[in-house]
Amino acid sequence: LPKVGDHWHADLTVRICGEEQTIIPAGPGDVNTHGDGRIHGHPKSAATAYQNANLGLFFRTHGGKFTKDEFQYPGQDRTWKVGERCEGKDQPAALKLLVNEKERSDFDRYVPQDGDKIEVRYE
Repeated sequence: LPKVGDHWHADLTVRICGEEQTIIPAGPGDVNTHGDGRIHGHPKSAATAYQNANLGLFFRTHGGKFTKDEFQYPGQDRTWKVGERCEGKDQPAALKLLVNEKERSDFDRYVPQDGDKIEVRYE
C-alpha cells in the first residue's frame, strides 16, 4: 500500500457505452491527475495514504463518483447507474473495473499500484 512520501502512477481509461471518454483535467489532491491520462499518487498524510489512496478518493477529488452501483465521470452531469441501458442497447448496463486486464470487484476501494493499467467500463 502507498505510504506517506511515495510517488506512483497508473494509467486510466474510461469507456461509457462503448465511447472512450476525454482525459480528466488536472486536479487537486494527493491522489490526482495532471491531465495526462494517469493517476498520480503522492500521499502527504495518512488521510491520503495506505488504503485511503483509492479510486474512490481519486474520483471524489475530481468531482466524480465511483461505486459498485454507479459512476459519475468528472465534468459530466449524469450519473450512470448499474441496470440502466446505453442508448440502442437491449441489455442492462454493467459497471466494470479492470486492472491490468483482470476484472476486480473492489471498485472505489481499489488502491492503484505503480504501473497499473486501469480501465473503467460502463456498458
